[in-house]
Amino acid sequence: MILGALGALGSSFTWAFASARYAQASRVAGAARVNLLRALTVAPLYAAYALATRGPSHAVDGISRGVVGWLTVSVLCSYAIADNLFFAAAQRVGVSTALSIASIYPMWSAIYGAAVRGEALSPLRAGGMVLCIGGVIALVRLARGSRAEAAVMRVDAWGLLLAFFTSFLWAGNTISIKLGGDGLDVAQVNATRFTIAALLLGAQIVALRPPAPTKPLGSVWVGLLPAIGADAVCGSIFYVYGLSHTDLAVGATLSSLSPLISVPFAIALGEERWSAPRALAITATVGGIALLVGATP
Repeated sequence: MILGALGALGSSFTWAFASARYAQASRVAGAARVNLLRALTVAPLYAAYALATRGPSHAVDGISRGVVGWLTVSVLCSYAIADNLFFAAAQRVGVSTALSIASIYPMWSAIYGAAVRGEALSPLRAGGMVLCIGGVIALVRLARGSRAEAAVMRVDAWGLLLAFFTSFLWAGNTISIKLGGDGLDVAQVNATRFTIAALLLGAQIVALRPPAPTKPLGSVWVGLLPAIGADAVCGSIFYVYGLSHTDLAVGATLSSLSPLISVPFAIALGEERWSAPRALAITATVGGIALLVGATP
């Protein structure tokens, strides 16, 4: 349980580092191409590791049609569909509002875990989850960019609806990875998941024909290598392991805390300022983590 919680939390650290790099590259090459570069880079690495550690005759043991189905759902609920819906929502209501709404997704994961899988959701654990989600939403709203955004963005019903639907899809990602990865090792799960992602994203780019990148993809890929190493290698290992070894209330929540992790770095770089509301939001989030991990189910 503790190692699983640490793995889920570790994925928040790697995403906090990599997400800003992905966002910069997406402005140049488009989000779908950036995600495709991630998948094409790491899918062969995970496949090679699975072959080396399990042997050619056992590398695909346990990867049934059901597993492929669940991991396909995972890709659809993240790279292939949900991310596009989130970007559409952000264009209508602003990134901060869209992310604040979509960030409630651990709640849907926890409800599924308790109602369908019979996972324990004690009052203390539920309170910890609410504190974490509320703290993350507050940190997003307090960011400098979000305050400037709020001054110019109007309320848009479709944008709010898209952000809300994104939260369900992101919850579906956590649930499907937990179900699809049951009984498999991390290399098998990630090799399968990133291979599916590469196929779906490649088909999406061919079908939708997004605008051409403004820089050569080779140079974009080289610039992304540190982020891909942190996120798609280390972070994906942490993420899959964390979800596989915790209840959904814990794993989904702890893997969603990158806004908390980003705050100290932003303050150190002078991009954000320390404030009492921000300190309160951080305190609430850290208290929620303590309750999540320490509460007896």
